[in-house]
Amino acid sequence: MVVAGWPYAEAAAYKADVEANFRKTLELAPEFGERARGATRVEPFLGGAVPGFFRTPFGPGWALVGDAGYNKDPITAQGISDAFTDAERCSTAIHAWLSGESTFVVAMTSWHRARDNGAMPIYEFTCQLATLEPPPREMQQLLGAVHGNQEAMDGFVSVVAGTMSPVEFFSPGNIDQIMHAVPRPAVVG
Repeated sequence: MVVAGWPYAEAAAYKADVEANFRKTLELAPEFGERARGATRVEPFLGGAVPGFFRTPFGPGWALVGDAGYNKDPITAQGISDAFTDAERCSTAIHAWLSGESTFVVAMTSWHRARDNGAMPIYEFTCQLATLEPPPREMQQLLGAVHGNQEAMDGFVSVVAGTMSPVEFFSPGNIDQIMHAVPRPAVVG
């Protein structure tokens, strides 16, 4: 399976000749494009845009977990991990209610707040990535400093993998550490 993406603003033009535009996209990586030219497509092209949202995840007698409660673009591929985390938090809240530790509303409101607080940083990061627009100048500078710095590269990938919060990676202290680790040109004197 090959996934290709393009800015939403260009979707209509891309879909006008999806086969040709898909092949042009693959040619952006010439070696991959060459391999793909010899491949046979066996299924139709599928595509779509995914709107992001946060819903109130509970009410009398019901609860929404995973993509039913909040959804973001799949570019960071965290949907199933989010669903498991959300289901675990929801079941903990239901247990608190059923065991008498809390009322239904208090337990479920606590879960709702924890979900939103935990999800919002990666949601915002994902929304920014999903535009497929060039990043702002500051982000370009940071990514330039990340390049070649194994610890920083691992950290950035950890954000996309969902094992590190964007709050931690993009904290002022971490950004400062990354920016100061950039080798400076030698002064010839």
